[in-house]
Amino acid sequence: MAHVCRMPEKAQVSFCATNLNTVDRLSASLDSVERLGRALRVPFEIVVSDGPSDDGARGVLEERARDPARLRLVVHSRRNRGFGRRLAYEASQGSTIVPFDTSLAYAPEYGQLLGSYLAQATDRMLFSEICALSRRSIESVGGWRDLVGGEDIDLYARIISKFGVIAWPTASRASQAVRMSSFDRQMRYVKGPATRRFRRIYEVQRDQIIGANFGVRDLMLFNRSKPMGQRALLRLFFAVAFVGSRMRSIKPAKLGQNNYLIFREAILQSIRTGDFSALRWDRPTPVLLLTPDEMSYLRVALPRWAEYEAASPPIVGAK
Repeated sequence: MAHVCRMPEKAQVSFCATNLNTVDRLSASLDSVERLGRALRVPFEIVVSDGPSDDGARGVLEERARDPARLRLVVHSRRNRGFGRRLAYEASQGSTIVPFDTSLAYAPEYGQLLGSYLAQATDRMLFSEICALSRRSIESVGGWRDLVGGEDIDLYARIISKFGVIAWPTASRASQAVRMSSFDRQMRYVKGPATRRFRRIYEVQRDQIIGANFGVRDLMLFNRSKPMGQRALLRLFFAVAFVGSRMRSIKPAKLGQNNYLIFREAILQSIRTGDFSALRWDRPTPVLLLTPDEMSYLRVALPRWAEYEAASPPIVGAK
């Protein structure tokens, strides 16, 4: 059973996060989010679900939650990112939800971007290094689901398919603090022997298959550059994870293309059509940075990829 510390003020914007064992980065992240909130000049709140941190992060959150104007804390005992995001969202009040990552410190200029997005009064999702969504759009598609991996793309693809997206990803590698790898982030959820780490890797892959509606072929295309022997082992692992995904009670949202392609193409199309101009943000033209493996996959799986890759000025670049 989750315990919620309630804040008295009705917020217009809710910054929501799930957290586990990020004491080395947590204070810097929360401080940066507070700065973004103050820049909006509207009532805001920060809501964090934590479960079950044992590295000192819970103490940092409890200390901040003693001042309800700074933080609303939800505590629980499950090591599940989707569950944590859902709890934070359900404890929030704002009509606009801004999911954030407690391992990142956000640059102050994102306050201007969020303020411009609020002025649009739209149900379209804002996609950038920090995203924003209307509560109505989240409720309309059912919210975050209890996936240990792929929980965001599972939600974002459903929202984008119904409401659309305004995309302004920046090409600046210094726009945030150094991002943790997805592996390091997930391993914070694991203590103990190697068997537990392997189980977590399996669970994450299984749920990423659900969240993105991937097939084994998709996953192999992401790994085309790997040596043949490694690819054979990966194919076996992906096949086992795929079978596991079909045994889960949570089923993939089937929206036509797989959800990763829906997500990426909507972002690229939004940039190409210039939707970002309405935000009037004092930043360079948006560029979506992708890993070499992502670009290799999209060259095969996305029919219009060549158009996006050849666009001038560029709308896609390599990380």
